[in-house]
Order: sequence, then structure tokens, then C-alpha cells
Amino acid sequence: MARRNRPAPRPTWSPNQIVAHNLAKARLFRGWTQAQAAEACAPHLGKLLSPASWSLLERSVDGGRIREITADELVAFARAFDLPIGFFLTPPSAWDNHAVATPDAGPDGLEPIELFDVVIGTSENLAAWSDYLKSWPAPGHRAEILPDGALANARRIQEDVHPRLAGPAALRARLLIQEQFGDLDAARSVLERLATALDQLGDPQPEQQ
Repeated sequence: MARRNRPAPRPTWSPNQIVAHNLAKARLFRGWTQAQAAEACAPHLGKLLSPASWSLLERSVDGGRIREITADELVAFARAFDLPIGFFLTPPSAWDNHAVATPDAGPDGLEPIELFDVVIGTSENLAAWSDYLKSWPAPGHRAEILPDGALANARRIQEDVHPRLAGPAALRARLLIQEQFGDLDAARSVLERLATALDQLGDPQPEQQ
């Protein structure tokens, strides 16, 4: 009996390659040349990347020489392109047909959707982040000395930031719906049909004459 060959695993991108891939996407999104992107990033990086250095960044996605991108650089890119850090860590889509390379994932890599657990959190770990953000900033209000010498709370030094977590939570819910139904319109159609079926189940049957 002929031995059936195991299909080759999908190619994988490391997190650094994913950032490189999305760096090129961000540049095209802004309509910048590589030179313009390097110039926009220079104030935030503290240096102007040469054309060769920028090209190496973007070509990391091809393998070979993979440029290690630091947290400092990631923050600089996010500020220069005016995009959230999560944009640069967005995993490859189904069209890219790549898995995510991590040391513990083996040759098959992680499913791209699993990277969203890291980027936008899960229902389990978002609560911990929310609790942490509720303690930031401190002190929460500026003190004001009244004419009689009493202290009173004035305006907040900064607005609360923890409500912003509603955005990642909503994005995660949207992704889960798309994974199950394809898109929001399809999900809405399924729910409408289900509601109709439940209404019909709840209607009393007419008595037989």
C-alpha cells in the first residue's frame, strides 16, 4: 500500500515578519513612499532611516534577513503613522495563507486568529486589563484651594481610559461573528430567521374544529 505523504505545513511568519508586512500596508494606506515614511518616523525614532534600512524592514517578510523590531520602534511607527499598535500586529489573513511562527507552536505554527487573543484580548483577560486601567491615572483629580482655605476636587487631570476597552471587545465580537457566519449581514439574517422560528413556536396552535 502506497504511503500517503503528509501535506507540507503552511509557510509561517514570525511576529517580526508580521510587523514588517503591516508596516508596508501602513505606508501604502498613508500613500507614502519609503522615503516619506522614513522621514515621518524620524522624529519618533530619533534618527532618519536610510533607504536601505527601510527596505530591509519591509523585506523581512520574505525571510532571509529578518529585522528584529523593538518595542521602542513599534511605538514610534504607531505614532508616526497615527495607527494603533495592534494594526502592526494584525495577523495574516486567509488570503495570505500563512500561520504565525512561535517557539511553542511547532512547524505548523499558530492559527492567525489566535494572535488576536494577544492583540485585542479575550473575554477572560480583558477584565484584568480593565481593572488595571481603572487605577490609572492617579491622582484622578486636581485639587483646588477655596477662598476659605478648604480643599475641593477640581476637574480630572485626565479622562478615564478604561472605557476604551469597549472598542477591542466589540472588535473581538465582530471577528468571532465573522468566523462563524462570514459577515454581519449573514449573522443578522440567521438571527432574524431564528427569532421568527421562536415566535412561531410560541404562538398557540389553532384548535381543530
